[in-house]
Amino acid sequence: MGYALAWVLVVLSALLPRALSGADVRLVILSAPQTIRKLDGNLLRGVPTRLCPSPDGTQVYLRTSELDRWANETIRHQLLTIRGDGLARLEGEPTWAFSYWMWKSAPGAPGYPAFRINLEAREELIRTTSVPREGNIGQHTADPNESLDEVVRRAAQASQKTHVETLYIHGRIISTVVNQHVVPGRTFGWAPAPLGLIAYVNDKGRLVLMDGAGRTHEISGTRDVTLPAWTDDGRRLLFLERAGKRFELRSVEVR
Repeated sequence: MGYALAWVLVVLSALLPRALSGADVRLVILSAPQTIRKLDGNLLRGVPTRLCPSPDGTQVYLRTSELDRWANETIRHQLLTIRGDGLARLEGEPTWAFSYWMWKSAPGAPGYPAFRINLEAREELIRTTSVPREGNIGQHTADPNESLDEVVRRAAQASQKTHVETLYIHGRIISTVVNQHVVPGRTFGWAPAPLGLIAYVNDKGRLVLMDGAGRTHEISGTRDVTLPAWTDDGRRLLFLERAGKRFELRSVEVR
């Protein structure tokens, strides 16, 4: 009995690290990316801002946003069939899509709260190339009669403080915006439990998978990606790709 128990403990100890961190991205098998639907930009006006697969995996909810010159936002809601060309206009966001977006864009992985995204906010001072610095103030004065105070005032106007927000995980940046606030879920999507994986868009616009240990796998054949979204069963990863003036709904099979 003691010998058998010892073997059980050995097996459990081997499985425990994986159980605590989810799947190993090196063991994930992916299909080549496939285009499911081509979405005409004139048909879907605005910029896609949410993509949510339905619970049964047969449809996707797509929200688009359009800003006018006064920054007023017009939101449109569509329900697309994954197979075929069905498209239905909706009055609002389905309840299931709202619930999906909450865990898909959460700070931590479903089932693995220690595997989480960090937010860094900082202020940066941006100067134009014509701003005089220190002893060079005199030679940058266009008008010899201009006072030093006036030169300094113009220099201050040519400097601008910017607000930068960055999302990163395991030292890798997954989103950076300037003078705006990061919108969670636009450039990443958590896999459902118990996978413990995240799909995110790197600085080259390509889709990348990462596991809880920080190991990554870049998915070849992807570019200019936005809104990665896993199906509820974790067997398919959907995303949008910009193709000229339109978007394409694409997918990768996961096992």
